[in-house]
Amino acid sequence: MLVNQGQPRHGGTCSACAQPLGSSYVRHVSTQRRYCAYDCYRRYQQTNMETLWPYRSSLEAITVFAAISSWSWMMQMSALSRTLTEAFLRAHEPSDHGRR
Repeated sequence: MLVNQGQPRHGGTCSACAQPLGSSYVRHVSTQRRYCAYDCYRRYQQTNMETLWPYRSSLEAITVFAAISSWSWMMQMSALSRTLTEAFLRAHEPSDHGRR
């Protein structure tokens, strides 16, 4: 949110560069952090995203997603095959019903 002609109540400094805020500043709505300009906000958001997502290239991101989805698929298939095997073995267990 861009705030025009509205000084912060208690002065304040930019969350990214620590410069004093002027009459126009940017305030992030959900975090309530204030930035002296859009460029500071954008720079802070970019470095914040790099901290959360360390993969800089698309190839790295695709590789990570592929590994996660392959692992997830393998776990699901493993659980399914285990369940089917147990059901088959239960259905074909020798029973004592006909031996008396």
